[in-house]
Amino acid sequence: MGAVFRFQGKEQKLRNSITYRHGEDLTTAQVREIATENVWQWLSAGWRDLVNAPIQSLFYGVSLTLLSAAISLGVVINGSYYLLPLLLAGFALLAPFLGIGPYSISRQLERGEDPNLKGALLACSRNTFHILNMGLVLLLFFLVWAMLANLIFIIFHQGLTPSSWQGFIAMLLGSWGGVQLLVVGTYIGGIIALLVFAVSAISIPMLLDRPVNVFEAIQTSLTAVRCNIAPMLLWAVVLVSIISMGFLTLFVGLIVGFPLAAHATWHAYRDLVAYHPG
Repeated sequence: MGAVFRFQGKEQKLRNSITYRHGEDLTTAQVREIATENVWQWLSAGWRDLVNAPIQSLFYGVSLTLLSAAISLGVVINGSYYLLPLLLAGFALLAPFLGIGPYSISRQLERGEDPNLKGALLACSRNTFHILNMGLVLLLFFLVWAMLANLIFIIFHQGLTPSSWQGFIAMLLGSWGGVQLLVVGTYIGGIIALLVFAVSAISIPMLLDRPVNVFEAIQTSLTAVRCNIAPMLLWAVVLVSIISMGFLTLFVGLIVGFPLAAHATWHAYRDLVAYHPG
């Protein structure tokens, strides 16, 4: 078994424990208090995983890029440009679940195993029920966002729906209703994104790694964010920046950016949570 990645920096205090039982075994998960510089160490560790398993990592990046491009192309062909902000924001909400494959690759590398796509593709089999439940939680957030986004569009948009991207941009930036739509939509979307980040920052890597249920994983994730407000806000900004660069490069940036962010998220989980036998 390979050595667990160790992070350097300030002394990491253990705070707030969550105890869970699996069969006869009792385990305590304790959340560490970390420094903001740890965020850059997560990225460094994520990059190292990508370099050590380039084919496996880029497989996920390329697959996600092609899927995103195909969906966006379909929206453009149908002239439904108003759906693009909804779908792009939805990607960010569902991204923690989409990172299961790279999380598993990082786990294999950490354990000294040869990374392979088969193991990563079957990662959900370790804790299938609760991983899928976490996926449903994220899907529920997405559906709430979709309903609110449609409601905001109905309230602030007047007239015909633009059928071209030029018309859509003109509608958003060239009218008072469009500006209101943009501001309110961004504000509501930001609140939902922060909630999703809080419940999913480390929950899915934890579900992959340990036989915990979805409630214990969410509780641990919320505790990690609450005990490390500044580092986790910085981490959220880094993730948003990576995803935004992917969008601005017409999804090409996601080929590297997505697996990098997912690998780094695994190391964030390993840095934030320590386990002790009950």
